[in-house]
Amino acid sequence: MGALLDLLFPPLCLNCRQRRRVRLGLCAACLGQVEMTGLSACIRCGRRCLGRCAPLDHRYSRVLSLAAYRGPWRQVVQNVKFGRDRTVALELARELAALAAAAGFARPGAVVPVPGAGKSWRNFDIIALLCRELTRTAEAPTRAALARRPGRPPQVELNFKGRLEGLEDYIYIREETEFAGAIIWLVDDVYTTGATADACAKALLAAGARSVYLLVLAA
Repeated sequence: MGALLDLLFPPLCLNCRQRRRVRLGLCAACLGQVEMTGLSACIRCGRRCLGRCAPLDHRYSRVLSLAAYRGPWRQVVQNVKFGRDRTVALELARELAALAAAAGFARPGAVVPVPGAGKSWRNFDIIALLCRELTRTAEAPTRAALARRPGRPPQVELNFKGRLEGLEDYIYIREETEFAGAIIWLVDDVYTTGATADACAKALLAAGARSVYLLVLAA
């Protein structure tokens, strides 16, 4: 029935809402405006950075992102973050898994989701969906090894300075979790300052991980 409805009433572009989607939730015109980052981006911040990169003391090894978080791509990511289009979310998950394979990342010992704040009200958890697809392609288990203590507002509610400060006091490894010598694929939806990824990487490395690679939809 869903396929028949799509044939009769093709889903519209998530950005312009006028033309038919061709790929990743966007029409051809809007998709052409997206800055796909992928393998050509900076390994420290996942962007084509021009002087404003991630701090050198961040402890993850590499950031891999699908596209720059602006313009039509921001609309796509916002749509899947807040659970309104599972079909596009799954398409993005497969795209990210293919990008990780193309990057030649070493097989991980585990795929670990970044712990979120206030995700319970969403229709579905995009991070969990991304992890499931990466788990399938990398043949490594998803382990919800990280947790977040209550009391800190979500990153989106803080200014730039606030996002950089204090996260290490809130993100921690669950009891009896070890990653002795393992490579970890850490998964989030959007990379902004890198503070969350750094706090997660610190906890994972303290639990014995050898290195941490961050995979995101946008940076």
